[in-house]
Amino acid sequence: QDEETQHSLECIQANQIFPRKQLIREDENLQVPFIELHGESTEYVGRAEDAIIALSNYRLHIKFKESVVNVPLQLIESVECRDIFQLHLTCKDCKVIRCQFSTFEQCQDWLKRLNNAIRPPSKIEDLFSFAYHAWCMEVYASEKEQHGDLCRPGEHVTSRFKNEVERMGFDMNNAWRISNINEKYKLCGSYPQEIIVPAWITDKELESVASFRSWKRIPAVVYRHQSNGAVISRCGQPEVSWWGWRNADDEHLVQSVAKACASDSRSNGNRLMNGNCSRDFSNGGDLSDVEFDSSISNASGAESLAIQPQKLLILDARSYAAAVANRAKGGGCECPEYYPNCEVVFMGMANIHSIRKSFQSLRLLCTQMPDPGNWLSALESTKWLQHLSVLLKSALLVVHAVDRDQRPVLVHCSDGWDRTPQIVALAKLLLDPYYRTTEGFQVLVETEWLDFGHKFADRCGHGENSDDLNERCPVFLQWLDCVHQLQRQFPCSFEFNEAFLVKLVQHTYSCLFGTFLCNNAKERGEKHTQERTCSVWSLLRAANKAFKNLLYSSQSESVLYPVCHVRNLMLWSAVYLPCSSPSTPADDTCAPYPVPGSSPEDQPLGRLPKTRSFDNLTTACDSSVPTTNRRSSDPSLNEKWQEHRRSLELSSLGNPGDDPFDGDGPCKQGRAPVGAELSVAAGVAEGQMENILQEATTEDVGLEEHLRGSLETGGKGEEMALDKKRTEGLHG
Repeated sequence: QDEETQHSLECIQANQIFPRKQLIREDENLQVPFIELHGESTEYVGRAEDAIIALSNYRLHIKFKESVVNVPLQLIESVECRDIFQLHLTCKDCKVIRCQFSTFEQCQDWLKRLNNAIRPPSKIEDLFSFAYHAWCMEVYASEKEQHGDLCRPGEHVTSRFKNEVERMGFDMNNAWRISNINEKYKLCGSYPQEIIVPAWITDKELESVASFRSWKRIPAVVYRHQSNGAVISRCGQPEVSWWGWRNADDEHLVQSVAKACASDSRSNGNRLMNGNCSRDFSNGGDLSDVEFDSSISNASGAESLAIQPQKLLILDARSYAAAVANRAKGGGCECPEYYPNCEVVFMGMANIHSIRKSFQSLRLLCTQMPDPGNWLSALESTKWLQHLSVLLKSALLVVHAVDRDQRPVLVHCSDGWDRTPQIVALAKLLLDPYYRTTEGFQVLVETEWLDFGHKFADRCGHGENSDDLNERCPVFLQWLDCVHQLQRQFPCSFEFNEAFLVKLVQHTYSCLFGTFLCNNAKERGEKHTQERTCSVWSLLRAANKAFKNLLYSSQSESVLYPVCHVRNLMLWSAVYLPCSSPSTPADDTCAPYPVPGSSPEDQPLGRLPKTRSFDNLTTACDSSVPTTNRRSSDPSLNEKWQEHRRSLELSSLGNPGDDPFDGDGPCKQGRAPVGAELSVAAGVAEGQMENILQEATTEDVGLEEHLRGSLETGGKGEEMALDKKRTEGLHG
């Protein structure tokens, strides 16, 4: 009865708290050009020059004659008027939208509407994810049980901490214990309620350590190597300040991590020697490219028995200069003299302000008319790929320490919620094949990014009154870009494909789902986002065939060792360049809620046509584009590329259709005779960008050659000597 009462209240909320707004039409003959999601209400429909433009409480929709722009409002970063009659919209995922109007007054009216629509919410309930969930609860009241299953993440996510402790084989009898010192977030508001620490460390000592670490983010163990017992821990910087403060309990805890590893490994029959890197960077020097290569190639693995604990590696994501400069603000870094049997390495990763500047330069480059002669040098000047390279090197150093040298690692930056999760999550992805499965990747994101307090609301700009532009930075997007680089180098090692990552980029910002709302788990608990919004994993679930990597092999490499140099990295064209999103099959199982009167088996797979608009990237949130008479509309696509795209289709899965469409919402209607396309070979970039990013002299390569080349390499980054054109054509 209590459940029925609660459900009735939710239905009332849908009507009273999220009422539909009255539609305003510039012309009485205009109709809403898309099918609305549950809880979505269109507020304005008008005419632009050669287009129909519509604005709802969730999206901006512009329907041109031959293409469609469909973008969630929260994905738009800024709107400005250019050339008097043109609106210029800059998106958070690197895209730029331009819309021309017939009159200056009309342009100004839409400028005001959009600026009002995209401003950060005054209260979190103003975000569309709450209305979406509430209205879905009402619409599917008769199918509440089924709705609940699809709305929530799986048990592997909800019980992730307990499952992970068991899966990684922590010795909870002698070496480690689970501390509840942060129950109800009373110690640290940005940490999970349960953390793993050495068994003999008391909660009183942890309180002392918290007073010495930035934001009380104490060293917490987040990963254990199942073979040798080495662990990865993470924390905030020590608050040394100019006064050179010390904390005996902090020093004891850090040393205890190494001792617990030795105890844990002995209990598992693995006695290890005291490992040392080939170079000692504890003097505060940054790790250069030459030194990085030397440390990777020259150090030997641990092979004999040990009496002493392993030498713990403290990996500081910052440069030595930045770490020392932080002492002026009360921060700092560990002094090796006070942390015996520890080694400190500084990776020199840029802060959020440098990353934001680099991303803005990349966005400007990708939205300008390309200059074939200078484009690659302009790309280099953005430093985006250089930043990716440093991040990959940092994660690889952790992997070598844990897997090869069998040493424990402690990772931190300044606060421990930006560069730290990037390094730790990437290292875990390289070390453990479980995280390269769809379910494991969900657990990885939930644990390292959400549980440990990455500030999604501030970094993405969709938090309450989060209008401080200095706090915004595509930190999570940068990490997903690194995951994409790994997918390219190891095409058989990931269960999910590139389209999975592209959707995740979109929904990091879209606010259709509540997964990435707020800055930490404490805030999400206070706002009851888990109960009041839908999980993005209900869309990106393992059973969704649209995001399956058909090359995946569970027998691929256990530990991945990628090539990290800039020359081996590639621009993520599916996200940053227009007209190059990977195709994803159209399938109603993409919807987080069931469509009445249909079953998933009724819907064939298909592919999205590529257009000059941003339709491919933003259809993550659209379920309403008409399913007739839409074809590839980019005039720069010549017959050669059309034939190349057709050669990639798998005729055995169906016939090519004119207009397949994939949508994430529950309101998709109708079917189109659509075909299918192998998601890992979804075609090549179009238009002039082809001549810039790919070598024009290379002959076209068919699907079989792509697959054969990928399988022959076995996922080894060093052996993937694919020319630029072949790798650019491999999506997923």
